[in-house]
Amino acid sequence: MQIRYLGAATARIGAVAAFFMLVASLCGTMFTRAWAGEPSAPLAARPTPTLALHAPAGVPKGYVVTPFGFFHPSCVHAVGRGEVLLSDGRIERADGTALPVRACAYPAYAAKGARLALTGSKQGPALSVPVPAGALPTADGWLEASWFNEKAPFGGISANWLVPSAPSSDVGQVLYYFPGLEDYENVVTILQPVLGWNGFNDRAWTISSWNCCTSGNANYSSPEPVATGDTIAGTVSGAWAAGTVCSTWNIATVDKTNGRQSALKQTSSFGQTFDWAFAGVVEVYGVSACDQYSRNGFVDFTAVSLLDVRDQRIGRPGWQASGLLQDSAPACNYGVTIAPASASLTF
Repeated sequence: MQIRYLGAATARIGAVAAFFMLVASLCGTMFTRAWAGEPSAPLAARPTPTLALHAPAGVPKGYVVTPFGFFHPSCVHAVGRGEVLLSDGRIERADGTALPVRACAYPAYAAKGARLALTGSKQGPALSVPVPAGALPTADGWLEASWFNEKAPFGGISANWLVPSAPSSDVGQVLYYFPGLEDYENVVTILQPVLGWNGFNDRAWTISSWNCCTSGNANYSSPEPVATGDTIAGTVSGAWAAGTVCSTWNIATVDKTNGRQSALKQTSSFGQTFDWAFAGVVEVYGVSACDQYSRNGFVDFTAVSLLDVRDQRIGRPGWQASGLLQDSAPACNYGVTIAPASASLTF
């Protein structure tokens, strides 16, 4: 199945930052790893997300870009190697001590500067925002996606994709590519293994795993550097055995070429039921011209595997293709092509 978008496009099927709530759901384990014994990274060594240089007018100065929109930097927290994000929002260190994390005291903002309501209520489709006279066309937020919603919760998702070329033009924009899981009925958080360009003020490709946004906070694992042409494997899976109540999840973003990985272990579900799966998503911030996207013009998510709560692969998910552009996005070669185990997104 293929769809194309040549101008002003449709809004995202849910909120720009769609989040979740878990009632007791059963889930399986998609991968295992020896997490014990990993030292915590020193706080001073942890990279921080990129400042929003091209944020919409409604976003206050000093905010940073995340895969969920624009956040105050005090509300974005690194979870180091050997650390665990607890259900109350605290970060447990490898030595057993816990770092207190307060609820975010600042609002978060979605594309076009709309204030996010991180309340856990179902949100309707995002509205198209008119472009002010004389303003450059700019894409901010989810661009394209392949998605599937089921009444029964999922047990996990995994996908592979190649690190694309860097953009031809660097204006401080941020690019994200990822699969993930959300709660369709009650949007509170999202679990996603993310490949990003300039995600951490680096003008380079990195991988990191994210869990956002209970209490208004966004949490990410220590980013690792990757290179164009590397194969990335992203996995989201229940941290407990199949047939048990799953309240924690593992999110792993692995570079199969250089062996590096960035992961959140046993990260809390925050009470979510993950019944909304994404085989692949393109999300961007500060893009005002086609040469500010990845130079090769596409990203292919392959070997997409969606599991039910019994840890069994769902044979032919009913993937849907959506163009999520705002009216203000530059006119480029947008398109989504889907198959049972793949999604190709062009831009």
